[in-house]
Amino acid sequence: MADKLILSMRGINKSYPLGDGSVQVLFDVDFDVRQKEFVSILGPSGSGKSTLMNIIGCLDTATSGSYVLNGKDIGSLKDRQLAKVRNRDIGFVFQQFQLLNRMSALDNVVLPLIYARVPSRERRARATVLLNKVGLGDKMMNKPKQLSGGQQQRVAIARAMVTDPAIILADEPTGALDQKTGAQIMELFEQLNAEGKTIIMITHDPKIARRAKRIVHILDGRLYTQEEYDAIYDEDGVRWEDKPTIRERRRRRLENV
Repeated sequence: MADKLILSMRGINKSYPLGDGSVQVLFDVDFDVRQKEFVSILGPSGSGKSTLMNIIGCLDTATSGSYVLNGKDIGSLKDRQLAKVRNRDIGFVFQQFQLLNRMSALDNVVLPLIYARVPSRERRARATVLLNKVGLGDKMMNKPKQLSGGQQQRVAIARAMVTDPAIILADEPTGALDQKTGAQIMELFEQLNAEGKTIIMITHDPKIARRAKRIVHILDGRLYTQEEYDAIYDEDGVRWEDKPTIRERRRRRLENV
């Protein structure tokens, strides 16, 4: 039996005001994610991936189209309801960690549970379990500045999981880390996915994207499956139709002799 559809977008468009008119950033995006999937959204700077991430994360709303997350019609929700969805249904992991420097690792992880009005004893118990899970059981009382970049990202991952969200939304989660530490963070994501967590990861790095189980590409505000992308673009992102044929390359070489 297939896992249930946890996220469904249809015909998502996004425009922003510009002078007397507007500029469109997303075009007719259709995107589905099922429970327990690990999906990466791969695209270069300016492709629209940050805008799409903000809409997925209920940080922004689409100009048109429909978005259903965990059974909720996002387009029909008011600001306060959207805030509840962000806190309970989405676990955010950001490139720059977004931890509060004045608070310990434990208190950073507890924070979403305060907003969710979970009782104090349960908050600390759940945060402690997750910090142990990400390998920071001996660093719970350390503040972010006393932790390495990789350790800070592990705190952020624990914080993202503490409300048991429908999805973990990771925005360039290895972007501020060295290659070795980034690989360790990706191993942690793979472990969490193997345990049943649904993960959507936004990245510009093809090597990082390939650690997910499914890749979708975003270019110029349009979303492509891997198959659609391969039919249009080569591995360098150049359209096949714009590449010179073998005969054309041979002719150019002869002209330059």
